[in-house]
Amino acid sequence: MFLNIAYITKVNVASLNGGEGTGGNVTVMKKITNYKGDEFAYVSGQALRRYMKETLLQLGNKITEVDEKGQPTFRDEKGKTIDLDKKLKEHKEVAFKKFVDLDLFGYMFPNGGRRWSPVKVTPLISILPYKGEYDYLTRKQKPKKANEKSGNIVQIEIDTMNFMRGNIMVNTAHIGNEIDEYSYDITPILSDDEKRERLNSLLEAIKCFNGGAKQARNLEDISPKFIIIAKQKTGNPFLLNSLDVDIEGNINIENIKEAIEDNQVETLTIGIAKGVFANEEEIKTRFENVTTVNRAIDSYKDMLKSN
Repeated sequence: MFLNIAYITKVNVASLNGGEGTGGNVTVMKKITNYKGDEFAYVSGQALRRYMKETLLQLGNKITEVDEKGQPTFRDEKGKTIDLDKKLKEHKEVAFKKFVDLDLFGYMFPNGGRRWSPVKVTPLISILPYKGEYDYLTRKQKPKKANEKSGNIVQIEIDTMNFMRGNIMVNTAHIGNEIDEYSYDITPILSDDEKRERLNSLLEAIKCFNGGAKQARNLEDISPKFIIIAKQKTGNPFLLNSLDVDIEGNINIENIKEAIEDNQVETLTIGIAKGVFANEEEIKTRFENVTTVNRAIDSYKDMLKSN
């Protein structure tokens, strides 16, 4: 079973994912270009998974430590450091229970094997084009002479007053289980209650999802402001391309309705934040099961509850 979580967030002033430097005093953000030449702000899937792990950490979950060589490790009950690359098989059950990221986001170790990620994400892509806006800061320098002024003006590319869309696909059958990549045999590692708590932790992290570049001075909220959650049999993120917002702040309702009608789902819930979208009231009347974003997410907690 899969949870298909499609969402829209709103950006006020942000540079959520830095791009490759162009030289000089310009800090660019990641962007992609369509066939017309329009540029759109882009946050990579790798960055989003990092932000998700950090959000889980903020909520009290443990994620794997990294040693000075960049190798994931953990300390056992006696404080001894265990090399997960070499000894994961011996400590897999303990490691899965202790570290949420090994279970939810998978791994690939040269000697310790690999695991498919039960949680897959699409990059965040802005819905409206980048408008070429900049912010500025000053890098202070020590003057060479006492009466000289110093400081370099630095330009920072920023995305402003925009909407971004993304999709998270959760394979709930893989949470807490080891899956043989050749035979597809399933070996339980966590108990049913532990699997339920693991999924609930992930859903809680989506509610307060945060992270991004330049947060010290451009703190931004990337948690969902509009969300559609569907429980379905396959991992097709069919809602992704139906999410659109016009320049007036209206969500495209017809695209979403057609996507839902053309795909089979077991359950579907919509959540919307108040005061963000211009056609908020129309959405509440055109769809069933519309509630707040947090309540929509909470309605899928405990779906792995043991009988």
